Amino acid sequence: MAPRIAVFVTDTLPPRAKEILTGYEVFESQADDQTLARCQALICWPSRVKADLLGKMKSLRIVQTMSAGVDGLDFASLPPDVQVFSNAGAFTESVAEHAWGLLLGAAKGVHLRNQKATPRRLRAKTLMVLGAGSIGSEVARLAKSIGMKTIGISRSFRSPELFDERYPVSALAEKIPEADAVVMALPLTKGTMGLMNYEVLSRSKEDVVIVNLGRGESVTEEGLIRWLKERPESRFATDVFWRKGGRESFDTQAWDLPNFAGTLHVSGVPSGDDLSGPKVAAAWNVKRYFESGSALNHIEIGEYV
Repeated sequence: MAPRIAVFVTDTLPPRAKEILTGYEVFESQADDQTLARCQALICWPSRVKADLLGKMKSLRIVQTMSAGVDGLDFASLPPDVQVFSNAGAFTESVAEHAWGLLLGAAKGVHLRNQKATPRRLRAKTLMVLGAGSIGSEVARLAKSIGMKTIGISRSFRSPELFDERYPVSALAEKIPEADAVVMALPLTKGTMGLMNYEVLSRSKEDVVIVNLGRGESVTEEGLIRWLKERPESRFATDVFWRKGGRESFDTQAWDLPNFAGTLHVSGVPSGDDLSGPKVAAAWNVKRYFESGSALNHIEIGEYV
């Protein structure tokens, strides 16, 4: 009889996730070196995975994150031939809904206190979505409900039928002047770092509304602040911020500007959610990989190393 597949998890799993992995050996939170050496799968929060842990996992074949983003993973320390899968699909509905909350809020000026806002109409306007994975596609689907034209800027498209026009990331500067609103749902990679800089922002419409739900570093902080000061009619809202000292920091001078709004990285988890949903989704994807040889949300490691 072949030995059972061993899985190490950096957290505890809810009963449903454990049920999915019935037949597997599952080790949660802690394991000795001998156990880690034979674990073939790692389910993790990326920030909890250090080089010493990866170095002990001699049999590792798959890393499945419990988070949508994977940029916190120590890619340089991954053993050769290990495949990485994100958990973006588990957060699709909550993040897309939050994107629309920020977009509509900024468009209507609800973030302004004791000031008269000039509401912007989005119905039948043009929405540009940067990053057309599961989250960006859901944002586009909701846009269709109010008759918006959708322009997708992405390396690949999860649901191409939801976009009236589709372009590669290299077309961003050329196409952004056409957008009345922009939603950023990009992962943070070598190619998206600082993608939305001052030069690109300056090509947008005077009254554009931009929302970022991907990673703070996809936007240059200094360029954004300069642009917001020069363009008082433009508005920017975000749920993600820039890392300082190795951690995401919500301290930025942008808060002082009336055309900036934000929430403190809460889009992925609805109130009261214990993260059981993402953990169950991660367990399903691991099972899918070992049963079929493939899984959802495969990550190109070369984009991060």
